[in-house]
Amino acid sequence: MKTKELLNNLTTSFGSYRAEWLKSQIFELFAEPYYFSVLQDNRPCVLEGGRGTGKTTVLRGLSYQGQYAIHKNDIFQFDKTNFIGIYHRVNTNHVRAFTGGNLEEKSWERVFAHYFNLLICRDILMFVKWHSDRQQNDEKLSSHTCRLIANSINIEEPCDNLDRLLELFDMAMYSFQSEINNIVDGTLPKLSMAGDPIKIITEYTVALSQFEGKMFFILLDEYENYEDYQQKILNSLLKHSPESYTFKIGVRELGWRIKHTLNPSELLHDPADYVLVNIERNLTSNDSNFSDFAKNVCQQRIRKLLEENDSTNNYEIEHSLKGLTIEEEAELLNVKNTTHVSNFERLNKTYKKKILNLHPLYLFFMSYWSTVHNMTLTEGIDDYINDTKAWDDRYDNYKYEMLFKIHKKAGIQKYYSGWNTYTKLANGNIRYLMELVYRAYEKHLIADQGLDIPVSARNQTLAAQEAGLKNLMELEGLWKNGAQLTKLLLGMGRIFQVLASGDGKSAPEKNQFSLEKANTFSPELEELMRNAVMHLALVRTKGTKMADDYSTRDYLYMIHPLYSAYFQFSHRKKRKINIKPDDILGVINHPKETIKKILQKSNIDDLSIEKLPQQMTLFDGYYNEK
Repeated sequence: MKTKELLNNLTTSFGSYRAEWLKSQIFELFAEPYYFSVLQDNRPCVLEGGRGTGKTTVLRGLSYQGQYAIHKNDIFQFDKTNFIGIYHRVNTNHVRAFTGGNLEEKSWERVFAHYFNLLICRDILMFVKWHSDRQQNDEKLSSHTCRLIANSINIEEPCDNLDRLLELFDMAMYSFQSEINNIVDGTLPKLSMAGDPIKIITEYTVALSQFEGKMFFILLDEYENYEDYQQKILNSLLKHSPESYTFKIGVRELGWRIKHTLNPSELLHDPADYVLVNIERNLTSNDSNFSDFAKNVCQQRIRKLLEENDSTNNYEIEHSLKGLTIEEEAELLNVKNTTHVSNFERLNKTYKKKILNLHPLYLFFMSYWSTVHNMTLTEGIDDYINDTKAWDDRYDNYKYEMLFKIHKKAGIQKYYSGWNTYTKLANGNIRYLMELVYRAYEKHLIADQGLDIPVSARNQTLAAQEAGLKNLMELEGLWKNGAQLTKLLLGMGRIFQVLASGDGKSAPEKNQFSLEKANTFSPELEELMRNAVMHLALVRTKGTKMADDYSTRDYLYMIHPLYSAYFQFSHRKKRKINIKPDDILGVINHPKETIKKILQKSNIDDLSIEKLPQQMTLFDGYYNEK
């Protein structure tokens, strides 16, 4: 297959990072995550994760269309499943039409509840029609049932069969949508009670012989798009859902803002009321979970990429995306020709003999450590001889960080390569992982390299840097104050980059931060941090077992690992620094002085702070802003 064809296949197979872009292919390429079985039981479930973690793919995989496709379009196999998934993606434009005007929120609650009834009931009727088109012997909804369903939603026209009922629902839905402007003027149509029509239609549908023993799953994607009062309504339906249906909700972290029902004292708790599945935490709690899932996703696409190649079944993506050991990477960064290593050439033979078998990276570290601790090189060697175990332990702790200090000139200063590294950069986010793989393979093919040859560490690194920069540039459009997210990342990225590459008496791999305790945090800071987490600029982990999900102060924060290759700091969760809440806003509003102030606390020398790396000169206007 020619390079051009391979690139086209690559774009088709890997370039469609979003489930929405795949259309019907989403089911052909569906790979079950290991937590999929949890979603298939009858309990309400909240699937929590950032954009790109696979919420849409999983929820659509639970839909009746998805299950039918997964079962090879075999209606008999489909009928063996014990649930019927009704998928609905929340449309921001639609749900925000139910606000403002002359109506109070209480009135809007009733109006929206009716709209939701119409929406879900119509989708359920469409499923019943869809199934009957494939199973000619389906039991029909009785004329009494059709009239009952119509009456529950305030449809008064005569109706005695499914086709007529569907027609009336179509007209009622679009008539209602066109009346929204009149509703804003205060004219309310006849409304239905929240959830009642859904209860009626699901109970009568599962009573049909072909659906006996089944349960409806109402699959709500992008739950964060609902207004706060709308979340209260749906929380109430979730809390009090009957045996005939339940909810499976997809939402961004911190996007489920309201955790109570229409009764403020009636809270929803995990696991009493629902099961919470946090995708990132579940997939990253064990090193193999995300790696195995991601490999399953990617291998399917590899097969499409190499569909004309007989060796497809033997192709392993981790063999194509090979990593480097720390020592191998040091050699690739030319550690032998650094000043720290060349210092040993000037020693006498006695001292050279003492360190004869040490790797050049160990020599680099020994010289570096001696320098920052005001020791001569010979004093450092003597100390090594006297306490070799302490030095070996120290080297193990510091050797990864030493990689950032080897090459400080233009070009690659640190390599990010290997399947394991890519899964760590993605941090449980399958879209990010696919983007990394896509960019790496694209560079490999453009360089006219065959797929039987591993992708070079250089191309893997450049792909990771490009993915970080591209997503950094997109942050501004994700939120009304998106420019603040970009500046926050630029500032914190610079801080951790200097901590990694700079010289000074500092602990290695500082790449997390916590906010120092304060009586209160400003609303501006609270909103900024919540949106930084929601839009994956930052990831957070609980700093205490009692941490409140919605609290800012109880967490450790880290720049999403995807950006580490661009800024060039460690992607591995390690040590933290403490930052004053005001300094977070200072990084945005007064970056130059705030960044310097934070770094000086970590004993980093001024020369390391002043010199901007080549890749960051694109944003030198920000970095020089006082």
